[in-house]
Amino acid sequence: MAAIINVFIAFFATVITIQGASINNRIVGGQPAAPGQFKYIASLRQISTDRHFCGAVIISPKHLITCAQCRHPIEQIEVLVGVTKQDDPNGQRHLIESFPIHENFNSATGMNDIAVITIKTEITFNDVTQPIQLPKHRVVDKERLSAAGWGHTSYPDGASANDLQWMQMNVVSPEECHELTGYPVGGQICTLESKGHGMCRADSGSPLIHTIDGVDEVVGLGSSVFLCAQGKPDFFTDVYFFKYWILNHSD
Repeated sequence: MAAIINVFIAFFATVITIQGASINNRIVGGQPAAPGQFKYIASLRQISTDRHFCGAVIISPKHLITCAQCRHPIEQIEVLVGVTKQDDPNGQRHLIESFPIHENFNSATGMNDIAVITIKTEITFNDVTQPIQLPKHRVVDKERLSAAGWGHTSYPDGASANDLQWMQMNVVSPEECHELTGYPVGGQICTLESKGHGMCRADSGSPLIHTIDGVDEVVGLGSSVFLCAQGKPDFFTDVYFFKYWILNHSD
């Protein structure tokens, strides 16, 4: 694969152009989630416009994890939890105290795309709002996982979904992922379902979930994809790879 050119990461969507193919963060081909199905998902929103721009995941009453590319000035954003529909007035809104990103985050390659959010007030847990466990093990090739997010539902045109969308997808090996994309894989999980199904714009920071004996673990965070649901693997930050970094920043 030729060298990466025209590389940039925007706050509303990661876009890395490789030989004319965009890498964006976006869910296409999913289905609406039931209320309370993903109790741990959160929406990062601009306060001035109430616009969703990234996902995040609750791991404790005051901490969430998301991608480094999602960081904004903390006084301009808030966290919305406890909703499936973006326009649901019953969600909890929380202001942000701190938003450290990984010290080795590389905006050109998307490597080390991890961040921890500490909010100013504790989340009230209830029937539709709960934390999720961090993973105990790495995922393996061909495992069946789930992803959820409020990203765009069509490409190239489309808008952020009002209803939370979810879908299932398969893990592909780093070697196969590199062969299919030409893009290096490090500290990441690659998934692939089929053409017409995949992550999309504003799905950055949204969870990739492994369910074991009825218990959900967050194993990945939406990071980048080649085009949008065009039959190429999606890239997720590998949460297990960064587990100790997360724990060190969420004490």
